[in-house]
Amino acid sequence: MDKWIHSTIASTLAWAGNIYDLLIVTYVYEELYKCFNAPTVVGTLLFGLGLIFRVIGGYTFGKLADLKGRKIVLNIGTAGYALSQALLALSPNIAVLLIARSLQGLFMGAQWTAGTVIAYENAPTSMRGLVNGIVQAGYGLGYALTGIAYIFLSENWRLFLLTGSIPIFLVPYILLKVSDVKMFKNVNTPKVKVSEYASILIRSTIVIAGMFFSYYSIFAVYPEFLEAVGISKYLVGLLMLVSNIFLAFSFIGFGRAADKISKRKLIMYGVIGEMIGLPFMLAVLHEETLVTFGLMLYTIATGFWPLAPLLIVESVPMEVRGVLTGLTYNLGSIIGGIGSIIMGELVDLYGITSAGKWGLILGYFSLSIVFLTLATWKSGASKVK
Repeated sequence: MDKWIHSTIASTLAWAGNIYDLLIVTYVYEELYKCFNAPTVVGTLLFGLGLIFRVIGGYTFGKLADLKGRKIVLNIGTAGYALSQALLALSPNIAVLLIARSLQGLFMGAQWTAGTVIAYENAPTSMRGLVNGIVQAGYGLGYALTGIAYIFLSENWRLFLLTGSIPIFLVPYILLKVSDVKMFKNVNTPKVKVSEYASILIRSTIVIAGMFFSYYSIFAVYPEFLEAVGISKYLVGLLMLVSNIFLAFSFIGFGRAADKISKRKLIMYGVIGEMIGLPFMLAVLHEETLVTFGLMLYTIATGFWPLAPLLIVESVPMEVRGVLTGLTYNLGSIIGGIGSIIMGELVDLYGITSAGKWGLILGYFSLSIVFLTLATWKSGASKVK
């Protein structure tokens, strides 16, 4: 089997585990309240910390990946977030819970940065868009698996959270089968002026931040919101499963299309799709069929996500690809984390059913910024190998 296939498999599964651990906590806010007497804002803070600490992890480990190689950082990140999840699941109090989540965020940032780049660099040039789409489809796979686990383990929240440590078993596979595209040694490399890429960095960060702010401000409380508007736990788990299977295939479809069609235009089409789906998935009409339709439309449209990091990956040299890709993506994540915390505060003040109204406001605001940024983006940015 070609080495690019191994790097794609490892990166996809490690990213799926990353997302599984990031989002699994959104199902257990009620249980955290009962166990630790913690309000919803603590739950969304827990969610937000996973995103916020990704920035530090993505930047720090991104620099290490540029110096020592992507493989070692992929291993450190995967093992680190899996072990942190075990600590989180067994936490005796809120302090340990928050510390475990912060540590996990560091390792999540490491895994995404190294995994995305090593898969891209190993892929055949003509298939890089497709491979990136497959890797990012790990998001849908990871989120879908949370739905399956919730269906069977919703009565035991600690065991439910503990399933997030399973990716530790990926480490031997990465060690044995995944390799870097070049040998990383402690030698002097040409200096690269980051300022030359300031425009693409700023615009890409705005795009990524906007898409995360919209998504995470809603999905940080979405399972709880669905239950509050009368949808059963079983159906909530089923909706998360099916919608994220759709999302995974949409990632691959958008990735494949990006090998032939402008990435910027594809992202704009995706943003329009999300805007159409928002009011339906947020139960404006309180009809299960329309909620299902809106959620499926929104998640399929969200398939543009893998293209946003490629705006950076394709535009910066290999010597700084890891650190700049990790910084941009995870800086966008921190904005998403802030959005989830804002939503948590609003829900604490006005009740969980108000999340539909606030989701519309926050979602349309952030998606409009993404669309305007892309609409005014001057095409023609140079690509590098």
